[in-house]
Amino acid sequence: MRRAFVCCSLLASLLGPAVARAQEPDAGAAPPSADEVIDAIDGDEDPGPGGDEDGPIGEAGDEAGDEAGDEAGDEAGDEAGDEAGDEAGEARDDEGSAPGEGVAPIAAPAAPAPLAAAEIGRRIEETFREIQEVTPRLHRTREMLSVRRRLPGFIENVTLLAEDPALDRLEDLHPAALQDQEQEWSRVRSRLTRWQEQLEARSASLAEERGHVQAARRLWQITLEAPRPEPLPESQRSRIESLLHRIDVVLRRIDLRLEEVLALQGELSDQGIRVARQLSRIEAAQANARARRQRRDHRPLWRGWSPLEDEDEADPSIADIAGEHASSLSTFVTTEKKPITWHLAFSAGLLALFGLLRLRTRSRLAPRQPPSAHRALRASPLAGAAVLALILAPIVYPYVPVIAVGVSLVAMIPAIHRLGRHVLPTAHRPILALLVLAGLSVPLSLGVVPEVLRRFYALLVLLASLACAIALWAPRWRAPIARADRATQRLYGLLRLVALPLAVATYLLLSGYTERAELWTTGTLWATEQALGLFLAVELLIALVRYGLRRPWARFFYTVRSRRLRVAGYLVSGLRWVAAGCFVYLALKSFDLIDPTLEVSKTIFRRTFTFGSIELSFGDVLAFLAMLFGTFLVMRLVHVLLEYEILPRFELEQGISSAISLSVSYVLVAIGVVLAFGVAGVGPERLALLGGALGVGIGFGLQNVVSNFVSGLILVAERPIKVGDIIEVGGDLVGTVKRIGIRSSTVRSLDGAEVIVPNSDLISGQLVNWTLSDAKRRLELVVGVGYAHEPAEVMRLLQRVVRAQHGVLNDPPPDVICTAFGDSAIEYTLRAWTAGYLEAIAIKSALAARVYGALEEAGFEIPFPQQDLHLKTVSEEARAALQGEPGEAEPASSPDA
Repeated sequence: MRRAFVCCSLLASLLGPAVARAQEPDAGAAPPSADEVIDAIDGDEDPGPGGDEDGPIGEAGDEAGDEAGDEAGDEAGDEAGDEAGDEAGEARDDEGSAPGEGVAPIAAPAAPAPLAAAEIGRRIEETFREIQEVTPRLHRTREMLSVRRRLPGFIENVTLLAEDPALDRLEDLHPAALQDQEQEWSRVRSRLTRWQEQLEARSASLAEERGHVQAARRLWQITLEAPRPEPLPESQRSRIESLLHRIDVVLRRIDLRLEEVLALQGELSDQGIRVARQLSRIEAAQANARARRQRRDHRPLWRGWSPLEDEDEADPSIADIAGEHASSLSTFVTTEKKPITWHLAFSAGLLALFGLLRLRTRSRLAPRQPPSAHRALRASPLAGAAVLALILAPIVYPYVPVIAVGVSLVAMIPAIHRLGRHVLPTAHRPILALLVLAGLSVPLSLGVVPEVLRRFYALLVLLASLACAIALWAPRWRAPIARADRATQRLYGLLRLVALPLAVATYLLLSGYTERAELWTTGTLWATEQALGLFLAVELLIALVRYGLRRPWARFFYTVRSRRLRVAGYLVSGLRWVAAGCFVYLALKSFDLIDPTLEVSKTIFRRTFTFGSIELSFGDVLAFLAMLFGTFLVMRLVHVLLEYEILPRFELEQGISSAISLSVSYVLVAIGVVLAFGVAGVGPERLALLGGALGVGIGFGLQNVVSNFVSGLILVAERPIKVGDIIEVGGDLVGTVKRIGIRSSTVRSLDGAEVIVPNSDLISGQLVNWTLSDAKRRLELVVGVGYAHEPAEVMRLLQRVVRAQHGVLNDPPPDVICTAFGDSAIEYTLRAWTAGYLEAIAIKSALAARVYGALEEAGFEIPFPQQDLHLKTVSEEARAALQGEPGEAEPASSPDA
């Protein structure tokens, strides 16, 4: 029903005006179109000729008309607005369309139960409010108006492209022209796909709104017609009928708006078929061109090097090929005006930035200064801006004609040469020759070299390029290259490898594979120049990054302030990885390997392997690993931003920032694992089964691991310890908590050793936290003073000493107490509080020295333990010596006795 109605409406809207004009050639005005009927039902009218598709006036009229019609028809209780909105739809109602029809209703659930009379009043108000909320969403969206306004021009553009004479001789076109044709039609298809997605989302939204409104109508219709013991009061019936009338109006508007969207989708679908047909022909021609490139088209050089007999001699003229490239360039400039404008503005900004950098660094350039990107920026800001702007051209624009790429490569040669003198070592002369040869290969790649000279021209460029590549292996360049940095050495290693594909191209050309040899030659030279451009661009960006991180404004970031070198290292690594990825893409594009690589990748990734009831594919495994790797990168980035950039800006307690960052890391890891399994094709049911199996495995063999993991969660949630706390574990380990991990925590002992403690030991074992609530610590010092001194006087002295000690807190106040009567002295205990655990040891030592000096100065004795020795059995000589009888002791002590 819906499809038939949509098709009939589409045909009527397209053919109606034409039939009317054919029947009434002298009529002053055409019959109303489908858009005018919709605008009339909405309560708006087009402001003048052209309607919605005449430009900004029609679009403004649509928006103003929608707002005016909706405001006039949505007034609460305004029957006049409803009647005015219904008059435009009477023609359809008289033809037999019931309220709410026009598009086949969505399958509805079982009929709802009728409402009780007591709740009708409240539910009428709720339903009316819901209808009022639906009505503003029925306007034509900005995307829909844009599609309606641009669709005629789009259809005209597709028609002009389809009438291109080059499409009639696709098999004879040069590969570069085929690539341009593919890019043209791919650009059209991307715009068409974007519009289709917007309209599809709009139609889905309208269908959902229609389902809700239709369900409300069904409920109130059943409530009105349901048999009741007592009939509804006339006032309630009148209100229900009025509400149904309003619902019918809204349903009619939804149906017409949905019909309009579906009609636009149908027109886009017709154009999509045309575009797909042409792209299919172009792709087939490209496949034939690639297959032809694999065949020998000339005899080998040693057999005459003449064309083969079966070669097609009807080659296009140079003028035709040049015209096709000029047409592609003109189309590119016309369709990409806005990106080109932004690109030029970006280039001007780069030039201004480099010029300002040159003015701020006025240091004289020494002639023997080592090569560096800073020197290049100061020496030639124009060349630096040109290289950065031109190397980004094939990446910024999604569809670039081959001639634009060739022009950018030729324009980049002098900029690379000027920068290379300041960045590369003295071995840049062979590189300059390769750049010039890359520029000379552009006409060969575009196919504008006459057929008579093409093979000799290709051979000349190829042999010269091979000689320059081999020259990089000469011993005279080894010393300058060896003195360069590692990145420059890698670049020269890549440039030395250029000789291999050039040697292959030489063999192919001499053997008669002319087209394949040309592809290898141009692809190698273009990739070489792009590699040099990317290297110089990355070096310039690295110089800018390092210069910017040293500026005062960069110290606004806590991360830069505390870890500037590490941040610079991460940025440099990221830039080089991005450059490597761009080089791979550009190299594949230079060798015309993008489409074959994608096809091979799809074939490999879609290949499945069955292991019993389990099916795996390379794509699923790669997606799983990529998601896990991406989760790890995001987790690390968020962790660094939270811990070093965001949380330090808030006044948080010690350890809270680490707990927050760790908790966020746990959440990100959990989300990443779930998403990784989902990308790999593991649904919730399989994931639950996997979780059950993992639980069984944990119960048998991974109890300690899970125990430590759960203990880590408890440490984060309950926070009995925090990073930076001083703890005592097991009675023999005292240290500072450095890290709380998933499985274990790191404690740095007072001796400097880092001890890895399982989290379960911190939860289940005895743990002393010296800094849980505060870092204060009480120290005690025991002092013994002789019995001859008055205790009160001693205590006053000690009290003065302990209060004067630096580092002792006044709150709580220190005190001195008499604790015991010892064998030799009266013992006094000094008690004082310090601000930190680690400072207490040094303060106690200083306090002991101060107490000793104060007691000595005051003349107080610090006695030591004394004992009497009673000798019961001793020799006569020893007794005589102890009693002081030297006469008797001397003979015993004489060695001559």
